[in-house]
Amino acid sequence: MRFASILLMSLTLSAAPCQQARAGTTDNVRIAKRVFLENLASGRFERLDEMYAPNFVAHGASVNHTLAQDTAATKSWHDAIPDLKVTVERTVADRDMVAVHWNATGINTVAVGEMPGKGARIGIEGMTFFRFSAGRIVEEWSVVDIATLRNQLD
Repeated sequence: MRFASILLMSLTLSAAPCQQARAGTTDNVRIAKRVFLENLASGRFERLDEMYAPNFVAHGASVNHTLAQDTAATKSWHDAIPDLKVTVERTVADRDMVAVHWNATGINTVAVGEMPGKGARIGIEGMTFFRFSAGRIVEEWSVVDIATLRNQLD
């Protein structure tokens, strides 16, 4: 009987940190989804300080970007494809990391950067990994199907 009491107490004590971790993970997933649904899809960038830490870094293939640089790139997508629709297909969270599988569709009607604005319909997908600290995004890694995008723009 004593073993059962110790086991029950052990399970009870270990459940509290697990519940706290789940709550933090749930908040991180919510924030990760906001990045796509508010910023990219809706073009609303006024609340970035709620989602991103001041020391945020977006890791690129050959260079890292600040929040200002990453936001400018995101705004250019929204500018080039005014009817941009973004869907979060799935998310996976593990401790301080959240992975987002997303897709984007729209018509490139405005020439911005490498997008010629010739009315091409685009449909691409990507995956973004966010690392969180203290409830804010501190790092990001994204993989986007650029080859498909370029073929659609030609």
